[in-house]
Parts: sequence; structure tokens; C-alpha cells
Amino acid sequence: MILRKFIAPAVGFVLSATTFPALAFSLAVSVGGAPAKIPVNSTVTVHQPLSVIAGKSHVYFQHGKMLSRIEHTYDPYCYFSMKRPRAEMKSPTSILPATFTVKKQFRRKEQTARLGTMLASSVTIGVGSHWWLALNEGGPQNLNHHLRLAPSDQPQVTALVCGVYAEPQERTTPSLAEMIEALGEFVTIQTAG
Repeated sequence: MILRKFIAPAVGFVLSATTFPALAFSLAVSVGGAPAKIPVNSTVTVHQPLSVIAGKSHVYFQHGKMLSRIEHTYDPYCYFSMKRPRAEMKSPTSILPATFTVKKQFRRKEQTARLGTMLASSVTIGVGSHWWLALNEGGPQNLNHHLRLAPSDQPQVTALVCGVYAEPQERTTPSLAEMIEALGEFVTIQTAG
């Protein structure tokens, strides 16, 4: 009974003093603007051939440059996803200039690596110091906006994915302006009206 008198107020104090201000701060500080709204029947136009290196099924874009991988971890990026049979993976390929139609769009948070169990400490008022194991499930995630593309004369091209590696509490998926900046002169997105 005496233990309950100390633990309940301590837990309430910890939640009100640390959790809620941090939550309010993280909700108030949002980087990148509003997430992109790209409705079905929008178009994605490739303006020049895009090289996909051997062994890969993606071609990446960041800061208006075409890349074989993401160079700046925390900056917005885009990539075309392709279905390539294993036999074709030995040689490079290209995505040819074309206009693709968006048939579906969705957002997804993807955790890239799971951090292990960490030892955490807490000091409670009047009870002393306690140690326990805490599972760390937070951390940055890939916040991706998937644009599924309708089959075309290049059926191996399945999606344009734009995302950013960030803390989900600090921002959301990239805005349309960030997607355009990542794609540069290579690709344009025309939203359906």
C-alpha cells in the first residue's frame, strides 16, 4: 500500500514532465512540409534513359542526380523499382523514356534495422534507483510514399518510391516539392486534377 502511494505519483510525474512536452515539441517541429498528395491516374514521365547497373533492380535519385545508391542518408530520395528475372540481373538495363500512370499510392514506414535490448535506468522519488531492460523500438525509419505504376510497354517497371530516412515523430513522407527536387530533370510527376 505504501509502495503504491509512491509509485503512482512518480509514474505520473515522469509521464507529465518528460513525455508530453517531448511529444508536443516533436509534433510542433515538422520538417519537409505536407506529405505529397498524388492521386490515382496521375502520371510519371521519364524524360531520358535511366541506367540500372548489373545486379540491381533500382535506380535512385537524390538532389536532381541519378545514382546507383542513396548518397545522403537523411535527405529525401526517389527510386524506380523493377521486377528483373534473376537471369537478367547479370547485365545492366535501362528504363526508357515513357509516361506511366499511377494506379495506386500508399505510404509506409519501414524500419531498416532493429536495435537490440538496452539497459535503462530510472530514479523514482523516495524509492531509490531501479534498473530494467527496455526494448528500443524507436529510431529513424524509411518513410516512403509508393506510387504503383500501371503496366505499360515496360512492364518490369513497377513503382516510383520517394522517401526519407528520419524519425517518424519529426516529419512525414516527402512533400511533392521534395520529390521534384530529388528527381530533377530526369522525371516529372503530373498530379491528376
